[in-house]
Amino acid sequence: MAIDRTVPQWLLTPWLFGLLAVLLYANTIGNQFALDDGLVLNDNAYVLKGIAGIPDILTHDSFHGAVGETDKLSGGRYRPLSLVTLAVEVSLFGVSAAVHHGVNVLLFALTCVVLFRFLRRFIFPQHVWAAWCTTMLFTVHPIHTEVVANIKGRDELLSLLFLLLTMYHALANIMWREQRDLLLSAPTKRKKEKKERLPGEWSDVISVLFFVLALLSKENGLIFIALLPLTNYFFTPLRLPAAIRRSLPVISVVVLYLVLRVVLLGARNNAVQEVMDNPYLFASVTEKLASIAVVMLIYLKLMVWPHPLVYDYSFNQVPLHALADPLVWISLAVQVGLLVYAVIGFRRKDPLAWCILFWFGTLFLVCNLVFNVGAPLAERFLYQASVPFLIAVVIVLRRVMARLKDNTMLIPALSVLLILITASSGYAIFLRNGDWQSGDHLFIHDVRNAPNSGRARTYAGIAYIHLSDSAATTKDKRAYADSAIVHLTVAERIHPTYMPTLLNMGLAYYRLDSIETAERWWDKARAVDPNDGKLEQLDAFLFDRYYQGGLRAGLAGDLASGRTQLEKAVKYAPLNADAWYNLGGVHYTSGDLDNARNAWAKALELNPAHAQTLQGMRALEAAGGAVAP
Repeated sequence: MAIDRTVPQWLLTPWLFGLLAVLLYANTIGNQFALDDGLVLNDNAYVLKGIAGIPDILTHDSFHGAVGETDKLSGGRYRPLSLVTLAVEVSLFGVSAAVHHGVNVLLFALTCVVLFRFLRRFIFPQHVWAAWCTTMLFTVHPIHTEVVANIKGRDELLSLLFLLLTMYHALANIMWREQRDLLLSAPTKRKKEKKERLPGEWSDVISVLFFVLALLSKENGLIFIALLPLTNYFFTPLRLPAAIRRSLPVISVVVLYLVLRVVLLGARNNAVQEVMDNPYLFASVTEKLASIAVVMLIYLKLMVWPHPLVYDYSFNQVPLHALADPLVWISLAVQVGLLVYAVIGFRRKDPLAWCILFWFGTLFLVCNLVFNVGAPLAERFLYQASVPFLIAVVIVLRRVMARLKDNTMLIPALSVLLILITASSGYAIFLRNGDWQSGDHLFIHDVRNAPNSGRARTYAGIAYIHLSDSAATTKDKRAYADSAIVHLTVAERIHPTYMPTLLNMGLAYYRLDSIETAERWWDKARAVDPNDGKLEQLDAFLFDRYYQGGLRAGLAGDLASGRTQLEKAVKYAPLNADAWYNLGGVHYTSGDLDNARNAWAKALELNPAHAQTLQGMRALEAAGGAVAP
């Protein structure tokens, strides 16, 4: 099927897709930081050191530079390569959102180029238009916006890029060996063999090197311990045992990689006790399995109809399902049907069977069946999985066309459909990139499409608190604080013990000068987790407010209010000698000499040389009749 001769060659160049990718995502370069960018960049101490931080990056969990040691994370995120690239960019350009976004765009563009070359050479070697259409669908699919527009998505970008290169060079090496064996069997062509052998001779080594880079980018590559032998089997003349043998270097790399992770990070896998980060924490076994089945159906829906897109699907946006739910059985029927087809097509090396196994292998790592990945589903988890899905779509369309006796009308119809998909998807990508312009903008926009997510509601409330802080007028400040309370109230109903909700509810009321209400919310948070580090900062807010209020009330002669506020001040800063001194002063002025002496004794305990307190004590002695210190 020599279609190459019937179309302009420029239309078949891989760089066409790279250029299209750059055009589609160019408007992300003006975006700022959003979502988890702080974990890997602007709050990560190791990355902020630039090149000097690379040794720490290579020897710690990827989030260690931002959060340190904590039992709130499951641990085991060893993705140093993306952080190393960010650190190099910091050394060269500083912390520049434009530079980091620009590199993400270029990496996505390069991935589209590599994908086309991979598809054209190995998956659709005789059907270049199939490779072209598959790559076009991948390039314009809106499900990829989270990975490209979020700087933190760098790990996904690098992982897929290097995995595609791993497969490309693994297959290239096998093909080279096949050609070499044919040439060696023909003595008259041995001179030609010397020229033919070079292009693929080192592909095996190159494939292993790319696989190492893929594993250092993200754990997605672990499925290639099974997928690479399958790829070698499906797309070369090799039988399965030979395909497995050809994959032994990669399998060895996986073993070494796992050993390296254990040596550097240990074998810990904290049992996260927060449902926001452990979606099936309170689910029964049947509820968990049923819910995972529904999630697999949602993934298929998002691939076919990626709307609406949201950054968060955590509790309770995707509710738990019971086995009796019809959606569970529909999903099970679909999944079992696909697996049965894959088993049937395995022996005849049906590429559609390979797509199905690739799809399930990728999602197996992120479906929470074995590992807790922190969310029931996420759009970024479809970035790698979209490759086999879109290949399968094109394979099915080609087979339908082949069965039709007259497909003269179908080809123009499909061409028009592809144009419509490209145009509408491009527009959707452009709009979605704008949603990612900043964290606060994303949180406020996406909460409309994730109204049942406790996290989305909480983060929308946080965004409105930020708007309140930056508002120019008192009216706007109060309006934004009120909006924050609306979202945080819903969040608290969804998950009453979620610390960010409780802490920020207090902040919202603090912005409205409802200090006592803020204090009640922070007391709720203290009851949930008294060791939360943010409470210390909030206690400092309360101390300052009550301390200054107590001083003003005392100066104004309102001794009762002054005493009440200063008592609260010492509650939140019990080691502040000045606060104890002033509390004693209010008691002294009120004639309560016993409590004055007790407060001043506490001040002197903290600071024996506190001159004003010593002076007060002398005044007490002069007045006489007080309890001895």
